[in-house]
Amino acid sequence: MNQDSNRVVLVVDGDDKTLARARQLLESAGITTQARVCPAEALDRDGHEPLVDSERYKELFKTSRDGILFSDLNGRIEDANPAFLEMVGYPHGEVCDKFEQQMTPEKWRLLESRVVTPALLANGETGEYEKEFIRKGGSRVPAQVRSWLLRNSRGEPFRKLTLIRDNSAQKSLEEQLRQAQKMEALGTLAGGIAHDFNNVLAAILGYIELARFDVDEASPARKSIDQIYKASQRARNLVGHILSFSRQSVHEKKPVFMQQIIDESLELLRASLPSTIEIKRSMTSKIFPIEADSTQIHQIIMNLCTNAAHAMPEGGTLSLLLDVVTVNELDVHGFIELEPGPYMKLSVTDTGCGMNLDVKKRIFDPYFTTKGKGQGTGMGLSVVHGILKVHGGAIRVESEEGQGSVFHLYFPISNARAGEEPVAVAGLVQGRERILFVDDESDLAEMVGTMLERLGYTVTAVTSSQEALDLFSSSPEAYDLLVTDLTMPKMTGLALARKVKALRANVPVIICTGYSDSVSAGEVSAAGINYLLMKPLEIRELSLSIRNALDGRGIDEEMSPH
Repeated sequence: MNQDSNRVVLVVDGDDKTLARARQLLESAGITTQARVCPAEALDRDGHEPLVDSERYKELFKTSRDGILFSDLNGRIEDANPAFLEMVGYPHGEVCDKFEQQMTPEKWRLLESRVVTPALLANGETGEYEKEFIRKGGSRVPAQVRSWLLRNSRGEPFRKLTLIRDNSAQKSLEEQLRQAQKMEALGTLAGGIAHDFNNVLAAILGYIELARFDVDEASPARKSIDQIYKASQRARNLVGHILSFSRQSVHEKKPVFMQQIIDESLELLRASLPSTIEIKRSMTSKIFPIEADSTQIHQIIMNLCTNAAHAMPEGGTLSLLLDVVTVNELDVHGFIELEPGPYMKLSVTDTGCGMNLDVKKRIFDPYFTTKGKGQGTGMGLSVVHGILKVHGGAIRVESEEGQGSVFHLYFPISNARAGEEPVAVAGLVQGRERILFVDDESDLAEMVGTMLERLGYTVTAVTSSQEALDLFSSSPEAYDLLVTDLTMPKMTGLALARKVKALRANVPVIICTGYSDSVSAGEVSAAGINYLLMKPLEIRELSLSIRNALDGRGIDEEMSPH
């Protein structure tokens, strides 16, 4: 019997008749009673009332999508529902009598002992908070948790109820969003640096090309000049990689078939990969085009397959699987980059060394590499990521250390019809026409002016778009062609082109750019631009574009079927 100054609690063990007799005796002694019947077999081993045992409770406990835990005040688990067992990977018998602390990483144990448990005891419940549980295999599962104190008939706390929601999907999306934001920020930084470097590189390349024309091939200096030219070309390619990563490079996309590109890439790979690597391919019979730059898709495949080969130094199997998949409204929650619809899915699998979690988190970072010195720049996968972004696709990676890797690439299917590749015509052509050249970089304006004069043209080179407009306005018939940079202060090249076209509609215009997310193909076409050239400019490409523009062959005519 428990007793205090105001209340007497008498526990009577017996049937209904015994209880009624006890109540009669107490009331005859002047003691007011309140009877509450709790069958003896229902008391737990500590004399507390047990968990509610109704059918409704049982159904809720078993079918809840959230984990439910009952534990004593020391954290010993008394019961757990199927959702929690699935979450942590333990069978029911192994969870019960285990302490919650045994399934909680150390940093969360400190949080709970110092903050959560005092709040629970003081307020009877905790607010919602985040923690992790240790799964049976040692991995961790993030969760949102909230707990309540349960009290017995005497108002004493004796048990804790905890609701646990698996937070893995939300954490995965948050990580994707953080990665996307990080890559966006890095892309903006890289694009700005590459743009500035492009202008410097353009002048270097231009003057080297001029020097090559001036120096005879038999001259001892010619060999040195050629080496400088080759090094500059490598620098140009590196800038192209950076711009692809930052998605600021200008590439022409058209409907192409993945099957054809994969076959072409594998032909090249078979000749370059060691014979110890077996190449397997499996491609769907469904043929749908994607809207893409075929050169960039080649680059993606070659990059991933080369990386796979490096992961298998002792040999192994490289597999390429192409299939058609549909991303629906539910799938989109796992692919924040994708819109619902049909996609070509390319999976590149290797049986190599695989990656740990820390490496997986960084593989798309520029200049991050696990290869030795001189074996890679670390730009490969960041470029792949950038190319997929600009194509409206996505990339996912599955890898465990020692278990190989799988890269899944998604390309949206196009409704357009795939056509033949245009044949490029190369050559160094000359002319006698009058050209107005505009670039806000004085070194570049001087170099291109000199280069075009070598080709026979009469060139007026200026560094201000407003000065160029004033010159053209004063004498519209004095110029046969306008060549202008796109990004300039006060007035862009596109705005200058529109104003020049308003003064004389038939004057051809070429725009040069180091990168461009700010101008679309529609804007270029609407402004009547004949060519959009990528910096740094090469004399052969520039001379051919100038000749075609002057002869009336613009972008649309060059690309139309004959």
